[in-house]
Amino acid sequence: VILVGHSAGGYNLSHAMERFPHKIASAVFVAAFMPLSGTTFSDSLNEVVSRIGSLKDTTFYHADGEENSPTSFKFGHQFLEQNILQNSPSCDKELAKTLLKTSPLWQEAVTHSSENYGRVFRAYVVANEDLTIVEELQRKMIADNPPQTIYEIEGSDHSPFFSNPDRLAQILLQIAMHM
Repeated sequence: VILVGHSAGGYNLSHAMERFPHKIASAVFVAAFMPLSGTTFSDSLNEVVSRIGSLKDTTFYHADGEENSPTSFKFGHQFLEQNILQNSPSCDKELAKTLLKTSPLWQEAVTHSSENYGRVFRAYVVANEDLTIVEELQRKMIADNPPQTIYEIEGSDHSPFFSNPDRLAQILLQIAMHM
C-alpha cells in the first residue's frame, strides 16, 4: 500500500506508519506536516501562524469551554482563496468551499520510532508556492526528518491536486513504479 497524506494528513500518515509499518510500502507527504516524535498538531499550527502571521477568517471552536484550548477549527473562505488555493482554478475554489469541514485539533503528541515509522519509505512533495505550510517550513521539516526522496511541484499552491494535478499524478506514478 502507498499512503498519501496532505497538509494535516501528515499526522494521520505518521500514526499509520508507526502502527502498521509492515503494511505500508511507501508514505508520501504532499505539502504536509511531517512531524517529529513528540509534536502535536497545535504545535504545527502555531509554527504556520508564526510564519504567515494569521489564519485570517479561520474559526476556532472550544468544545471544552472558551477558557480552554480550541478543540477544532474551520478555514474561512478568505483564507482558503488567498492561502490554500491561490493558484487553483476558480471552479476548484468554489468546489473546495462547498467541501469545507470542521477539523479536530489533536492535543496528543505523535510518537514514532525508528523500528516502525523509520522503516517505511518516505517521499515528500514540496509545493513551492504554498502560502499555508510555506516552502521554508516544508524544507525545515525535510531537514529535521529527512525522507528518502523529495519532489517539487513548481507553481503549486497548498493544494497541488487542484493547482497542478498532472504533475502530482506524475510524481505519484513515479513513486508507485519504484516500489
